[in-house]
Amino acid sequence: MLRNSFVIISVMLLVLSGCGGGTKNRPEARPPAAGAPAAPGASAPGGYGQTATPAACPTTRQRHFVKTRFLTNAGLAAGTFRRYIYKPYRAGAFNSGAPKRKRTIVKAAAAAIFAFDQLRRAKANAQADPTLCKVLIGPIDKLTASMKDLHGKLKGGNVDSGLIGSVAGGVAGFHKDAASAGAGFKDKEPPASAVGG
Repeated sequence: MLRNSFVIISVMLLVLSGCGGGTKNRPEARPPAAGAPAAPGASAPGGYGQTATPAACPTTRQRHFVKTRFLTNAGLAAGTFRRYIYKPYRAGAFNSGAPKRKRTIVKAAAAAIFAFDQLRRAKANAQADPTLCKVLIGPIDKLTASMKDLHGKLKGGNVDSGLIGSVAGGVAGFHKDAASAGAGFKDKEPPASAVGG
């Protein structure tokens, strides 16, 4: 009974993290096209990537509960990567001959697209807050691009250890950048249904 309550609460938090707050029509979560130009407003280098120019950021908060939503989305993105991609990689679950290797890769690909969507949501929330926008848009953009590349490789059945290491470094940098903006987050376990059970 307690476990069922936890699952229901987790799903409700996930739903609430993407609800309300200023936009009625949200674009479908899709990775940007290959070779797409960089997001406008990226300029001076930040911790892991670049920061948005002050002109591209709002001067006042544009959505309700923006920081709480950001913390949820960022935590889910990082936790999903760690649980379904980084830990299996470190355990050798992607190695040739490993038990359930194909299933692990399929789950990792699903996890990468879920993490990509959570990063998209985190960016939308960061863009609605003056401080988060200035510090975090560049790092989120860079991490999102890496996650897109990783999803493409995993979807094709390829495990690129260098890319997994790069994304892991990006996640660590994202943690530091978020903490420096006063929005330090903890990794969150995604609902099992988000990555196919």
